[in-house]
Amino acid sequence: MSPEVTSSKKVSRNAIRKLIAIGVALPVAAAVVISSTSTSASNSTIALDLTPTATSSISKSLVAHPVTGAIPFTGDLKAKKRLAKVAAAKAKKIAAAKEHARLVKISRNFTRPVLNYRLSASFGSRSRLWTHRHTGQDFAAPYGSPVRAAESGIIVFAGWDGAYGRKIAVRHPSGVQTWYGHLSRINVKVGQRVKVGQRIGSVGATGNVTGTHLHFEVRKNGVPVNPVKWLRSMGIWV
Repeated sequence: MSPEVTSSKKVSRNAIRKLIAIGVALPVAAAVVISSTSTSASNSTIALDLTPTATSSISKSLVAHPVTGAIPFTGDLKAKKRLAKVAAAKAKKIAAAKEHARLVKISRNFTRPVLNYRLSASFGSRSRLWTHRHTGQDFAAPYGSPVRAAESGIIVFAGWDGAYGRKIAVRHPSGVQTWYGHLSRINVKVGQRVKVGQRIGSVGATGNVTGTHLHFEVRKNGVPVNPVKWLRSMGIWV
């Protein structure tokens, strides 16, 4: 055998050995790289788990926008509905707190017309004593009890007024008047300015009545409105 042939066989055998070595090395290297990548990912705490349990836990960690109630979409509709319900409840609670603060502030400018009372005939009720529906709210109270201005204003009427008996009318801002009927005594005069809570008269039984009480009436631009609702809208609960 010639030296050239022997040399050629050696080269071929070496080449084959290298290829085999490479073929074995590549999977091992790949395994090493994958293992290294997994270790690195776990160490950096960056992992993506898209199982239903995982997405549910992610959804629970989300917080809805306090004003709009918008919630980032996570693919978990139940979690989204739950968060929307929580956001709506929170918004309702905030709105209620704001309304309470508003009423507390404005209630300083209003008061009950009498302090010791029992609500009797209500606004809009019917009776044989009235030609039309009741235009005010009756406050049953002891004879002579102080009657106070529900809001600051100017006295526009103070005297006898038929079925109302002795009556006082006070004009307030925004076209509102409060009337106080069936009084036993009147302590003010027309044109006099009165402050909220100031005593203007006394409870009686004058005019068309069946017992001692104050007929309290509220009129907006001349039209009777429910006095209880009006007082409550001003932060005064009766």
